[in-house]
Amino acid sequence: MDVTRWGRLCAASDMAELLRELRGAAGDAGAGYDRAAALKALAAAPPRLWLLLDRAARVQEGPPLAPGESEPLRLLLAAMDRDGRTRQAAVEKLAVHGGPVVASALALRTADWVDQVRDRALAALLRRTAPDEAAAALRILLRMRGRSRAAHTAEAYRGVLAAPEGRRAVRALAADADPQTRRFGVELALELGAFVRGDLVRTALRDPDQVCRSLCAERLLRMDPDQAGRLLWARSAAVRELAVAALPDDVPAARLTASLADPARIVRAQARWRLYSRGEPPAPAYRRQLLRCGPQSPPRLVAGLVTGLGECGDASDVPLLLRLAREARAPWPPAVRRAALRAAARLAPRGDLLGTVAPLTADPDEGVARDAFEALAKVAGQVPEATLQLGRTHPEPGVRKAAERVSRAARRQAQSGHRPR
Repeated sequence: MDVTRWGRLCAASDMAELLRELRGAAGDAGAGYDRAAALKALAAAPPRLWLLLDRAARVQEGPPLAPGESEPLRLLLAAMDRDGRTRQAAVEKLAVHGGPVVASALALRTADWVDQVRDRALAALLRRTAPDEAAAALRILLRMRGRSRAAHTAEAYRGVLAAPEGRRAVRALAADADPQTRRFGVELALELGAFVRGDLVRTALRDPDQVCRSLCAERLLRMDPDQAGRLLWARSAAVRELAVAALPDDVPAARLTASLADPARIVRAQARWRLYSRGEPPAPAYRRQLLRCGPQSPPRLVAGLVTGLGECGDASDVPLLLRLAREARAPWPPAVRRAALRAAARLAPRGDLLGTVAPLTADPDEGVARDAFEALAKVAGQVPEATLQLGRTHPEPGVRKAAERVSRAARRQAQSGHRPR
C-alpha cells in the first residue's frame, strides 16, 4: 500500500478500518504493505487523528508486543494498547528511536492514566528538540491541555525548547502550518527575543494567522513606533488598528483619511478616537474629505468615508448622503451608493425615514433596492402596499426576500396594534 492510499485512510473518519490496516501492515503477514509509507502518512496526519486512533486502539484489542520487538510501526501500535504493561514496554523501546512519528506517540503517552507510562514518555519526550520532532509533539500536546494528566506537559516542553539547543526548533515552530503550533512558536520566539525586526515585519504583514500577526505587530510597534505607517497598509484589520493607535498624537487629520475610511469598523473607530482624544470631532473631517471626492476618487475610499460619516454624523448629513445615494447613472458606483443609503438610513430621524428611503426601493441597482427595503423594516407599518408589492415582484431574489421581511414585520405590527412613533 503506497503513501497515497495511506493518506486517504488517514483522511477518512473510519478509525476502525485505519487501525485494522495498520495492524495488518505491522503484523507478520504484512509483507505486502509498505510500513515506511504508513509511517509517512501518519507523520503528515492531523493531530486530531492521533487522538482518535489512540481511543480506537483501546476499544479494539490488538496482538501483544513480542519480546525484543523494535519495529517502529509495531511499537507505535503497542504504545496504544489497552494493557498498561504493553504500553510501558513500547514507550521504553520507542525512546531509542527518533522522528516525528515517535515524538507524536510519546506525546500521546504523556497523558497516560498509568503513572509509570506517563513518566517514561515525558522523560523521553523532553530529550527531543529536533525541529520536526518538536512540531509533531506540540501539535498533540497543545490539544491535550484540557486533560488533567497533561495540563502542564506543554509548558514543561516549552522550558526545554527555551534552552539554547532548542532555539532552532523554536523558529521552525513559528513557521509551522498548524495554527496552534505556530502561535506557540511565535509566542516563545518573542519571549526569547529570537525575532529580529525583519521577522516581526514579515509576520505582522503576511502571516496567515491573526493571533501571530497581532503579537508581532504589538512587539514591532513597541520596539519602533515609526513602523506604524508601514503597518497601516497591512491586510489584517487588527494590525491596522494597532498601527493607528501607535501614530503620534499630533498626526494630521489628513493622514488619517485612509484609516477613517477603512473597510473595518474597528480601524475606523480607532482613527476617530485619535481625533476625539485631542478635541477634534471626526464628522467635520469626514465631510471635508467627501466634498473633495470626485468621479476619479477610488470607490473604496468614498464608500469608507460615507460609512464612517454614518457612524458619527447627524441628521444634517442626510442630504449629502442622499445625493450620493440617488445618482444612479454617474458618477458614483453601486458600492458607494449602497454605503450612502445605509448611512442616510442610520442618521435620518425616524419620522423622515420613509420619505428618505422609500424612493430608492425602485432603484435599478439590486443592492440599493435591497438595502432600501432592509432600512424600511424599522418603519414597516408605514410602508405603502404599492411599495411592498414592487419589492415582492422584483426580478432579483434578494430584493424580494427583503420586501417579504418588511411585509411580515408590517403584519406583526398591525396584529399587535403597534403604531410606529
